[in-house]
Amino acid sequence: MKGLAFIYVGIVAVAILGCGNSSTATNDSAPKDKPPVTAQGGSLDKVLTDVVQAGKGTAAKTGDMLTLLYRGVLKDGTVFDGNMDANGKALPGKDPLPMTLGAGMVIPGWDIGLKDVKTGEVRKLSIPASFAYGEKGQGKVPPNADLFFTVKCLYVVSADERMTIDIETEKEGKGQPCKKGDRVKIHYVGKLLSGRQFDSSRDRKTAYEFTLGAGDVVPGFDKGVSGMKKGEIRKVIIPPQAAYGADPSNGIPPNSVLEFEIELLTINGK
Repeated sequence: MKGLAFIYVGIVAVAILGCGNSSTATNDSAPKDKPPVTAQGGSLDKVLTDVVQAGKGTAAKTGDMLTLLYRGVLKDGTVFDGNMDANGKALPGKDPLPMTLGAGMVIPGWDIGLKDVKTGEVRKLSIPASFAYGEKGQGKVPPNADLFFTVKCLYVVSADERMTIDIETEKEGKGQPCKKGDRVKIHYVGKLLSGRQFDSSRDRKTAYEFTLGAGDVVPGFDKGVSGMKKGEIRKVIIPPQAAYGADPSNGIPPNSVLEFEIELLTINGK
């Protein structure tokens, strides 16, 4: 679609992806969080998981893609990394982190601690140094440091449902539903799951027109509009494979799950 103009500032996670020069590392005056109770009393010998907010839907398995917000602290409470504040909100300029569970994209403690996580779930992970950066440490993480994370799972994309979109009707429409070949006019607002808006026809005050099934838009958007009636409003969530995939596009980071609010204005000019 046209009009996507936001300049993406990508996440490079120090503790997660192992890049010691990441811009997400904090300075010596970084705020401190109180570590979980499991952090007290010495070095950890295994990964500990505490579900503090239940999720919904299917539990994630190896190969599934997760979209995450997180906040990492050392045992003394020093915040060393993250894209989320202490209140569970995305930090300004920080987009959600995508990862494939069990693919070795992150420290081993995350692959272990996030097994069976669900959409909307919040977990606290207590990870021993042996499942993080061990004797060498990494960036702001000192040698032999146990790590403590709060992780919010914004969405789970199942490995066998990567073209499946979620549709919720927020307002019913009237008349005949639109179908392949119809010329539709819509208003839409597009956001990442963190809430960061990347595009809006409403802000431009210009409705968007396209032909269903003609390849004018990404496949997930085509599916999300198909079957709508005039006046209908939908919320549509599109996984990366049905959107822009691993390639950043017009301010949308790689492997992003996209959320749209769509209102159908006319079908074939009526």
